[in-house]
Amino acid sequence: MIVRTASVDELPQIEAMYTAIVDAMQNTPLDVWWQMGSHPSHEMLLDAASDGNLLVAVDEESDKHNVADVGDGATETANPVLGACILNGVQGVDYGIIDWDVQCDDAEVNVLHLLGVSPAARGRGVGRAIIDKAAAMAMERGMKSLRLDTFDNNAPAIALYRSCGFTDHGVYEVHVGRGLIHASHLMEMDLR
Repeated sequence: MIVRTASVDELPQIEAMYTAIVDAMQNTPLDVWWQMGSHPSHEMLLDAASDGNLLVAVDEESDKHNVADVGDGATETANPVLGACILNGVQGVDYGIIDWDVQCDDAEVNVLHLLGVSPAARGRGVGRAIIDKAAAMAMERGMKSLRLDTFDNNAPAIALYRSCGFTDHGVYEVHVGRGLIHASHLMEMDLR
């Protein structure tokens, strides 16, 4: 597995991966209200890719070949995208309610957004690899803090973030976009 910045050319595969995630979690206890077209949107992912802020995890072998045998001599293009996230400096409007452990200027903070792992790739360490790469990139950028928010019902994500070294600052009612509010954990990784 390789985690790297994504190119604009990879957006169809990345969007297909997010669609699979949305389809898999809708109306389940892990539903985090993502909706293709608004969160994430093509424009959001395009901007992130254009700015070098879209990270993608790909299977090294699938990335090279990108074709799968589907039987009877037929092939189809395999989606090499295992996971993705956006890493930028955009903090949620509610991030100001926390007395963060890392006291620094907003310009010294990166935020992890839309971390998602393809349903077909779960249990392979993809999320952890993406977080490791995001933290390394944030440090290369001179950031002191890596922050995120995650819904309180997303126990697997909360456990992953804690195991990767994020401090959980508790659950708050957070504005998550589109006029929606949800109880969410606000978390931070000290990069100093």
